Amino acid sequence: MRSARQLRIAVLVLMLATACAQTSGTVIGTVINVDGDLTAVQSFTLLVEGDEMVFVPTDDGVYAYPLPHLRDHLRDGTPVRVGWERRGDQLVATTVEDG
Repeated sequence: MRSARQLRIAVLVLMLATACAQTSGTVIGTVINVDGDLTAVQSFTLLVEGDEMVFVPTDDGVYAYPLPHLRDHLRDGTPVRVGWERRGDQLVATTVEDG
């Protein structure tokens, strides 16, 4: 009987965690990786409060500069601000600007 109660509690906690998962937001972080070349970026990674977040750009994004400029931020460590939304299993960068 006790294990059935523990299972119900575990399922409830899992359901609440899934329901509370953020689907969009804005973060400020330090660029720690840029995947791409000098003309295009396929993804980039920010360190945000100790967590790594990987973002992919979108064609309809509003970016303050061409995304290869993120390599400058990678080199000098200046933060960037990224607006994002979850699309499937990816975090899509909808806005990028200096942080």
